[in-house]
Parts: sequence; C-alpha cells; structure tokens
Amino acid sequence: MTETRILTGHLGKPFGLKGFVRLVAEDSSVPELKFPIQAILEFPSREPVPVKILKSSLQAGKILLQLEGINSPEEASSLTGGKLYIDRSHFPKSKNEEYYLFELKGLKAISEDGKELGWELIDILENPAHSILVFRTEDSEVLVPYVEKHVGKVILEEGKIVLKSPEDWNEI
Repeated sequence: MTETRILTGHLGKPFGLKGFVRLVAEDSSVPELKFPIQAILEFPSREPVPVKILKSSLQAGKILLQLEGINSPEEASSLTGGKLYIDRSHFPKSKNEEYYLFELKGLKAISEDGKELGWELIDILENPAHSILVFRTEDSEVLVPYVEKHVGKVILEEGKIVLKSPEDWNEI
C-alpha cells in the first residue's frame, strides 16, 4: 500500500513495424496516464533498464506502448518479458468508491462489526463475471467474489476491507 513503484505489467510481443510493445497489464489504467513517463523495466537475468514511455494506446483490447529509442520489432523483442514499474506519482488520486488494484493489495480483512480476521488481500483475479479477491490466512488462501453481497466498504486510509459474513468463507 505504501509502495512507490507500481508493477503495471510485463512486456509481451512486439506489435507492428514501428517498435510498439504489448503490455500484459496488472492494472488496466495505464492508457489513461499522462505521457511521457519515465519507468523501469526489470528482468530476472540482467540489470534494470530505465525507459521513457512516449505514449500508450488501445488496439483490439490490447494495451500498446511506444518506448523512446525502440523503433523496430527487433528492438522491441529484446524487451519481451520485462516487468514494467511506474512510479505511483503518475497515477491520479483515487476518487470515491473507485480504486486501483494495486491500492487494494495488502489490505487487512475485517468483519462488519470491526473484528480483525487475520486475512491479507494478496491478489485480485479477473473473472468475466466479477473480480475475485484472494486473501492469505495463517494456513491457506480464501477466495471471495468481489460483489456487494460479500464485500463491504474499502477503508484505504486504515488499510482495511470489510467482508460480509466472513464465517461463511472459513467453512469452504
């Protein structure tokens, strides 16, 4: 929740002849950011690479990035698999009941009466019907559909998320 570098996704295959790269996104808000943006690409077997994202676009549901100095598919393919990190300051502040996925990770689950459950939100799975929250407990994981019936208020400033009837999820 206090991380300043946000993992926004990893780079996929090149797109087109001008060196665009596909972004397999962790957070779909990337195209809405104001460009150009400085970012970092990290690879498992080499040093991090600073990059400048010149622009982003959506094409056939895919996020495409144009990076400074990358002008061919061959140059773009050398970046495939790199994890893209963007500084938190580039993301506009969340409004009302809308949150970035990265803001939710790390929240602690509480019941409607305020009781700490000892669960931490570690991931959010995208599903065609609705997102699914993945919580880590002491000895397992609990999957909770992110729908009003099961999830109450998100209290970012306190690092908490309210679950309705959490005892139902302990039995599964």
